Amino acid sequence: MQPINFCLITDTHYYNPDALGRRLDGQQKTLNDSGAIIDAAIDKFIAMPDCDVMLVGGDLTSNGDRESHDELVKKFRRINEAGKRLVLITSTHDYEQHSNIESAAKGKQIAQYKLEGGAEFKPTITTREELRGLYNEFGFSDAISEFEEFSYVAQIAPGLRVLMLNDDGDGYVGDDDSSNGFTQGQFKWIEEQIAAAHAAGDTIFAVLHHPVMPPFSFYHHFSLNDMHGGKNNARNRDFLADSGIRLVFTGHTHMHNICHYTSPSGNKLTDVNTACLVGYPAPLRICSFKDGVMDIRTECLTDADCGFSDGAMIELYDRTINKIVYSAAHDFEQFVQEANGFSVRRHQIEPHKWLITRAGRFLEKATLGTLGTLFLCRHKLSKSARNVRIVDLATALVRNVFLGTGNYSRDDDVVKGIFILAEKLQGLLGKKLAGTFVADIPALFESILFDDGTDDWTARIEW
Repeated sequence: MQPINFCLITDTHYYNPDALGRRLDGQQKTLNDSGAIIDAAIDKFIAMPDCDVMLVGGDLTSNGDRESHDELVKKFRRINEAGKRLVLITSTHDYEQHSNIESAAKGKQIAQYKLEGGAEFKPTITTREELRGLYNEFGFSDAISEFEEFSYVAQIAPGLRVLMLNDDGDGYVGDDDSSNGFTQGQFKWIEEQIAAAHAAGDTIFAVLHHPVMPPFSFYHHFSLNDMHGGKNNARNRDFLADSGIRLVFTGHTHMHNICHYTSPSGNKLTDVNTACLVGYPAPLRICSFKDGVMDIRTECLTDADCGFSDGAMIELYDRTINKIVYSAAHDFEQFVQEANGFSVRRHQIEPHKWLITRAGRFLEKATLGTLGTLFLCRHKLSKSARNVRIVDLATALVRNVFLGTGNYSRDDDVVKGIFILAEKLQGLLGKKLAGTFVADIPALFESILFDDGTDDWTARIEW
């Protein structure tokens, strides 16, 4: 048996600046230049020998405007014209429900859609019902089976099928107040498709947009409704594992993470969460399946691939993190918009506006040495660690979380300084934080710095 090779990208968040105007914001996404990144990914895929299928895991556009959809379809058609296949799902960023796009279309200008030069953002909305027709040629038209137009089964190659599972809930809002899940009919259809694949002797895996498992240890504490199924996440996760799905590819978080899970019934499930294509580090998952084994690795686009100057993508990414601290100190409305890009919502932070503003002003100037003085442990910090700016350190730590597998050493003086301060904070605040997800402050930083030791860039899955 020859290997079956395919690649996967997700969160392409395409934005058409030629039709809509250049955006001032983009959070950690390179929106104005998203077209160049998508073109580079397509070029890379077309040039891959013996790799004929690209999977795309949803959030195709930035805001669901028709101007961006129409141009993205043209880009994707290059794959078909090259004799290869593109198989995709849509998700919540792809139609009018997302982020007040409908209000913007009607002329209401909101902070999230600021354009260069003060121009007005005037998109044409796309309804959910229109998406199926727009992307018919990219997986839907030759599906083995389809559920209510947006979920379907694709035969990647003889012996290998993929469940392309739309999990925007068809507008369904259950008792968990989340639409990021499956309808009841979808559960039954999924079971039937898994059984049909097994009866045919085929291996089957799944692609859905929202993460089945948290990409880092405390993600679900503040972003549960951004996970698949919301408050029903554990139920849906166990359903997939116990129904015979060994592997799911997900997106949404913009984090690069691989998480392994065993259900209470003893069934294994691996969630390969893939970072946003149009932000640093612009990753593609490259996969090869043979004899019941899937090997997965990560390749990233370079600045040169996209026609950017050296370091442009990481510079934008780091500038975004710095902007969060600046806006916390000086522009709370902008801070709300920036936080939204990291799945933290207005209702979660607005009650703490006073504290956030003052913390932002403090963090703008503070160093690890400043914190050491404040908590009476400066003498324990090395001289090199004392001079590290908190803003620079926060930028590096956030980047570490989003990139997955980090390169921090426990012998590093800055890392040692972080844990000295974490232990001090634990002694001061431990009782007050009891019962919260930050109850163990050193453990929190352990997760941020070292994850759980899993390699988030490569994996081998066996059926």
